Amino acid sequence: MRQVFLTFVFLIFAACAQNRIAKPDTLMTSEQMINFHVDLALISASSTYAKDNFVSTDSLYAFHKIDSITFAQSNVYYASKPKLYSKIFESVKAKLTKLEEQDTTYVLKNPSIKE
Repeated sequence: MRQVFLTFVFLIFAACAQNRIAKPDTLMTSEQMINFHVDLALISASSTYAKDNFVSTDSLYAFHKIDSITFAQSNVYYASKPKLYSKIFESVKAKLTKLEEQDTTYVLKNPSIKE
């Protein structure tokens, strides 16, 4: 009975260790994913601020030299690895915070700039 239980436990752990999502042929690096998400957040924020300055996501893909399929496959792959995916978004948040601090510092040093 004990051998059956140990075998069952081993099979559960072995099943959990498998890669559920296959690594795509054109996988973006984690740094590329971070940069893409930072730019995506900036475009999204700017489009709500100034509606007449629309930037399409196609131009974002062109800027990063990828296509939408590459991004979608890479995003699904990284999403299947929660620890790595959360590290990516922690880095995105850190970069956005740093950009915000730089912008705020620039405005504070130059009082002639009106927000």
